[in-house]
Amino acid sequence: MFGKISKKNLEKLSNMTNLKPKNDISSILEESPEKNITSIKSSLINFSKINNSKSKTVSEANAKSPSISEKPLQQLEPDSKTLNVQSLQSKPIVTESSKMGDLSQRLLLEIEKLPDKTIKPIIDYNDNCLFYPILSTVGKPTDEISYLDDLVTDGTLVKETLEKLIICPVHRDAFSSSVKLYCPKCNSLNVEKLNLFEHKRCGFITENLAYDFSDPNNSTCPSCKRAIKDFKKEIRIPAMWHQCLDCKDKFDNAIIKMYCRQHEHDFDINSGQFVTTYRYKIKDYDAPLSVEDTKMREDLAKILDGFNFSSQIKASVKGKSGNPHKVPIFAKNNSNGDTIAVFINNSEIVSQSDINSILVPILDISPKHTVLLSFSEVDQGVKPVAKQYGIQIIANPDISKMTDAVSEFISANYSINGEK
Repeated sequence: MFGKISKKNLEKLSNMTNLKPKNDISSILEESPEKNITSIKSSLINFSKINNSKSKTVSEANAKSPSISEKPLQQLEPDSKTLNVQSLQSKPIVTESSKMGDLSQRLLLEIEKLPDKTIKPIIDYNDNCLFYPILSTVGKPTDEISYLDDLVTDGTLVKETLEKLIICPVHRDAFSSSVKLYCPKCNSLNVEKLNLFEHKRCGFITENLAYDFSDPNNSTCPSCKRAIKDFKKEIRIPAMWHQCLDCKDKFDNAIIKMYCRQHEHDFDINSGQFVTTYRYKIKDYDAPLSVEDTKMREDLAKILDGFNFSSQIKASVKGKSGNPHKVPIFAKNNSNGDTIAVFINNSEIVSQSDINSILVPILDISPKHTVLLSFSEVDQGVKPVAKQYGIQIIANPDISKMTDAVSEFISANYSINGEK
């Protein structure tokens, strides 16, 4: 049944079977949680067929060639014309782009759990590095900032400056630095800041070193004995300066220097270098609607109204989290309360990032149906991901054909009175 096995073809077979086939139900569930039990059993059967087919191939080849048993398995050469690999094709090949898409979707869901929906770095001043702990939740190194930057490039995340660290110009790998104030007369570090306080009501004036009105414990004016209830409203600060506690000199401007903590030396603040830290946020879906979309919006509104829906253009819909989300067209059925969210994509091609940009609103709003309209082509591999999240993609450069497709989709789920 089987001919001679070539090394090249066996390596191809080996690569195809290394797509992490699972031989237990828990592993398959972990890889594809959306599959039902029937598809899981089918995958197990297919995997069994593959193993049996491979065993039979080796067995028959050994029978035909006595010396073949002395060769390692990698040197067996199957005949590509007779080897049946249809069972291998039953398991879909997972491309690297789809893996990245899964990771980015998982990351978006993790960001959505954060109180301010923002990824912020943690700075390690001992090891002089910064990292983003949330990356570990998707199996990425916490210092792989390039992964976050890639999500910014494809439009999934927005990158914003968080702060700028002043670092030593000589030791640029040292992140930790602080400010020092020196006395301009004796160069002492024993410098205190002085404030002149005035009680507005009675005119009493004192220095903060003598009587500090900003201290909550000093709630009574020592002059008029009245209680200080609101510091900002009752106390004025007419002057501020510094005093050296060593030489007792008072001065307006202290000498300011930066201090490199790790290497223990001063440097001029003007010579300091900057390390910029960034925060990353989920890019809000901005519901782009051009002038060309006007007719389509009107037609879609009429279609939805015909099926007893109340539609809203450029809607702001509050999700389960309490956060509002922008949706180009949001409709609610007047009979059973079903909702339809319609998103419009104006990019050159519908890509994974376009799915990511509407994933959070969809999961938070949980509409009964989600439709993504596009005048462009759909990138390969996007439709299976969209199907996983219940997103109906309708792509057509012709507006009339697109609205007809939307009408067919709605009519397949609802009758004229709004119920099916």
